[in-house]
Amino acid sequence: MSAPDGLRLDLTAHHSEYLPADGGIVDVVAAVRAGPAGGDVRHDGLAEVILLDCSGSMGTPQAKMRAARAATLAAVDALPDGVAFAVVEGTSGAAMIYPGQRRLAIADESTRAVARRAVRKASPHGGTAIGRWLLLARDLLGTRPDAIGHAILLTDGRNESQQAAELKAAVDACAGRFTVDCRAIGSADGVHDWDGPELLGIADALGANPVVPVEDLGGLAAEFAAVLDRALTRRTADARLRVRTSALARIRFVKQVYPTIADLTPRGVPADDRSTDFPLGAWSPADRRDYHVALEVDALNPEARRRAGWLSVRVEGATDGDEVPVDVQWTDEIELFSRVHETVAHYTHQQGYAEEVRLALAAAGVGRLTEAEHHLGRAVALARAGGHDDKLRQLERIVDITDAAVGEVRLKPGVDLRRWQYSAVVAPQTSSWVSGGPEPAPDRSGPSPYPAPEQRVPPWEHCAEVHTRPYCGECGAHHESPIGPAPSPGID
Repeated sequence: MSAPDGLRLDLTAHHSEYLPADGGIVDVVAAVRAGPAGGDVRHDGLAEVILLDCSGSMGTPQAKMRAARAATLAAVDALPDGVAFAVVEGTSGAAMIYPGQRRLAIADESTRAVARRAVRKASPHGGTAIGRWLLLARDLLGTRPDAIGHAILLTDGRNESQQAAELKAAVDACAGRFTVDCRAIGSADGVHDWDGPELLGIADALGANPVVPVEDLGGLAAEFAAVLDRALTRRTADARLRVRTSALARIRFVKQVYPTIADLTPRGVPADDRSTDFPLGAWSPADRRDYHVALEVDALNPEARRRAGWLSVRVEGATDGDEVPVDVQWTDEIELFSRVHETVAHYTHQQGYAEEVRLALAAAGVGRLTEAEHHLGRAVALARAGGHDDKLRQLERIVDITDAAVGEVRLKPGVDLRRWQYSAVVAPQTSSWVSGGPEPAPDRSGPSPYPAPEQRVPPWEHCAEVHTRPYCGECGAHHESPIGPAPSPGID
């Protein structure tokens, strides 16, 4: 598929095509790759808003505010002529740092100089109401509907100055209007006052970009520059994954699984009776993202072969790309229908890890520490089985690992949930599948809680149904591991 500006988005699909005769779930990994686009980027077609946290906590210590100002100045300096931009002061409200009125300025030598002077005056005060910052960004970017809108959100705290429902309503009002990159300022000792799940909810809805913690304030300016550099290469803002099903199939879910995990299912928009479009955000040349599409397919006689659906990428004003078919064959042979495609297994492993970390944080937040420890043990075993040493190092911030292979861990004394936030936001970040094998190559010397590539899952029961996939199609629970069943809910 080629967009009007020359950007090409190509889709390939990977799945195991055999299903049991009584029906089941077909898991498809849709890999979308952006090819090189000819010509120069039209900077007058881009709009950028910097949302700068100026709440009181940014002054404790003052080094945070100094680093944030320096990073914003570096971003302003990097804006090419022609880009529409603004800098917003985020506190318990949202106000303009530059320009003074609620509008976008056009970057040139003069406007950059005035913006720099205004940014240098920013000082910490007040509370934190991120929803109001986002709504101002929406209004500013709405003045340039012809431009590809993007925001950089920098914060060091949680949304304490408005209700969670207000933030959710604001995020929903911004979804599809622009994309966001979140940068969370922390401290070198790993204690962070921001809320990981809160920032993930914003990021997932507004472009599904990774949330990046910044513990080294000296690197904040370089981080801003990297975000802006990528944002300035955007060529299209409205790419969509279209899932069209046959009469035999229904969509169970659609998730982005690389570079970060994000559930796109709630944001699907019907295109016709059998087609649903899922937003893929803005794209630049050389971008690559992978999606897990699960289709629930009806029963049919063994040996029958049918088409369950089609996948394609759509962009407004572009010539439609070819539809990639999803063919399935029904069989009574367990050796065939229990196979898990290696690409699907690669991402199922990582989804399982992220879910265990999420469950651990949720349990710890309500005092269920034994349950939290259990989930962290499962997460450690998954990281070990997948060869993800970086994830093990992250979890070592909050647990002492006795035996990684079997998930034997103990929570570090004095649980402080502020130390968990780093793991919370990086857990959904994934490694990509590379044709011919995952990268990095997994270390499978220890037992794995989830099926490795080319393994088979024996039939197992959950939610009163028998499954042959590594997760329950009803509730999303994964196939039980050698570590043991999840504990029953309870308070320690």
